[in-house]
Amino acid sequence: MQGLDDSGTWAPTPWGRTLPRSCVGTDPQRYLDHLQLRCKLAAVDQLEQLFFAPVAALFSQHFGLPLDLLSSSDGSQLPGWALREMASGGRIPEHCEQDWNPLNLIENGTLCDVALEPAFQLSFLYGVRSATQGGELQISADETCVPLSPGELLLFNAGCRRHQVLPTSGPELRVVLGGFLRLNRSHTRLHCYV
Repeated sequence: MQGLDDSGTWAPTPWGRTLPRSCVGTDPQRYLDHLQLRCKLAAVDQLEQLFFAPVAALFSQHFGLPLDLLSSSDGSQLPGWALREMASGGRIPEHCEQDWNPLNLIENGTLCDVALEPAFQLSFLYGVRSATQGGELQISADETCVPLSPGELLLFNAGCRRHQVLPTSGPELRVVLGGFLRLNRSHTRLHCYV
């Protein structure tokens, strides 16, 4: 991605790379340190304005609630979205987010103290680039496959619905912007994080 090519700003994953590092299964200080690298990139500010600000406004309007970003206990603002590139041959195995909540630094209270509604753990994905072949999101209960073309936005209950990303192939990488959309326990605010 243009303006984001410095490999030191990306975090490797088993299926590709992500910017910023995910809060799932990582060391808290390593996560916060990685956020500092992300904040220095002008391209991140552009993506924030072009993508996340309109999506956040859409969510707020649709649900009729304000959307607030979370802050860590040290006052650092936590990002509401991540850019994810899936390498050719990459896939994400079947899971639901509740499987990973014990290792999630937001959900387990390691990074911040926020009471979230357990039944409302959504994922949002915005298609930036499609893989040459494959890369569809498969929602497992009914085996619905969603190709997620560039410019499409998908919101689904990833907390409860098992899902996977099917294997990719070819020279074009699957690239999405996305994160988690959560409702606070008092049902007065929405929060996005990665």
